[in-house]
Amino acid sequence: MKVVFHLFLFLLPILSSFWIAQTCNSLSSYQPLQSIDGAALYKKELTNGNEAYLQVINVGKMHIDQIIGEVDNMGLNEGKYYQGEGKYYSQFFQRKLFSEVANEYKELYANNVFSMINCSFFEQYESSTQLSFPIKLNGVVISGGTSPYGPIKEPKDKYYSNIHLKALVWDNKQAYITDYNQVSGAPLNQNAVKNAIVTYRYSDHPAKVLAQNQANKYQLIGTLDKDGVKGDELLLIMTMKQATLDEAADLLRKLGVKGDIITVDGGTSTYLFNSQNGNIIVPQLANPQENPTFRNLPHYLGFRKKTKNQVTPKISISQPVAKVLPKKDQPYLILWRDNFDGDVSIKLYDGDKLIQNISSRTASDGVYEWTPHISVKEGYFIRISSWKDRNIFGELQL
Repeated sequence: MKVVFHLFLFLLPILSSFWIAQTCNSLSSYQPLQSIDGAALYKKELTNGNEAYLQVINVGKMHIDQIIGEVDNMGLNEGKYYQGEGKYYSQFFQRKLFSEVANEYKELYANNVFSMINCSFFEQYESSTQLSFPIKLNGVVISGGTSPYGPIKEPKDKYYSNIHLKALVWDNKQAYITDYNQVSGAPLNQNAVKNAIVTYRYSDHPAKVLAQNQANKYQLIGTLDKDGVKGDELLLIMTMKQATLDEAADLLRKLGVKGDIITVDGGTSTYLFNSQNGNIIVPQLANPQENPTFRNLPHYLGFRKKTKNQVTPKISISQPVAKVLPKKDQPYLILWRDNFDGDVSIKLYDGDKLIQNISSRTASDGVYEWTPHISVKEGYFIRISSWKDRNIFGELQL
């Protein structure tokens, strides 16, 4: 009873007695590692020295950031999973070293940072890569996905001809997992949906279907109601050090997850950082001869408190490996990260000369789709500035 009571007190900042009453017995075997108002991290010892790490994220109190490398190539008409095959772009995103991403995230948000994980699947191990399936970032679908292991006309394995991909959708009130329709793009095509990732139901992961459900590192996600009112406010993220997908999903079921359970990128790419415990699991090389850039990943999820400490305002844009020249009358994604409220302006320069006012004022949400109607020359640069203070800016060389 003492262990259960201790967990009850530990959970109070983020949960309600409704959820605790449902899960106390299952949580009694977890060791609390960190708790803040809106999130908690636990560790569970498994057999044979294996470990599981559980994050409980209250989307009403925590902000979820999608962190993605800058665009190396737009991949026009290469999308396979958004509104039909070959009708959307599937960009190559710069793969970024996990430690650099974490350090930048901490510099931007200081003590508000709670944790970070790797997220989207990718299958190209070069300096930049396309993502396996679509994602939507702050209102913009930034990738149509390219995986050969999905419901496309000619998948690499016939099993994938008829599977249903899943979409994880979240906002500042709820999170849910639903079927993804690659013909219409639903739910990513809906204006009300601002952030979403498309991925596998855990039972459709190639490691389970094609590799005999082998034990490995995995990241699984489910959603849960915390107060008995319709709508799931909690994300439960289970990071497995060495287990099967079925074992990981069973842990989430025992914690009360009743709906779909999805899996995101795992294996040797698995990454789990926590502000109090540091790097818990880091990406590993599959073998000593492998290229070290395998530890560079294209897409992360960061979790931080919505309240903001006093930090130096900053706009961050990382230069891609290859400078991409936007093409006339074709879409180009401008990506950045900042740590302040308010809007930004986006302008195109040649040295000190203003070439185009791309957007005099737009939301500071980290993404802007620009279709230039002029010829863009090498050496031009894009400047993103705080609308309130032009001395706060970041630049991207083209």
